[in-house]
Amino acid sequence: MTALPQPDPPDPLTQLEHQLSTLQARLADLREMERITQLPPDQWAEIQAEAGQLEQRLQAYLLEVFNPIPATFWQVVRFGGLGLLLGVALQRWLLT
Repeated sequence: MTALPQPDPPDPLTQLEHQLSTLQARLADLREMERITQLPPDQWAEIQAEAGQLEQRLQAYLLEVFNPIPATFWQVVRFGGLGLLLGVALQRWLLT
């Protein structure tokens, strides 16, 4: 039975570079969070209003993309199909 080759241990310098970049990204995030928390309430209200508008626009866009065919078309198809089925059923019932 042959042993599976063990992966090479990561280079300590590469590990330190990765940890440093992670810490730098975290520090940038913390500085951004600190800057945001110092915003006045009127700017918060403005940002929340913009976020609400964007959410509404996104919902409208998604509904348009995923429901390109209007509801009236589906109602015509549904009731037209029911009418055809009832017609065929009545015809067979009357002819028997």
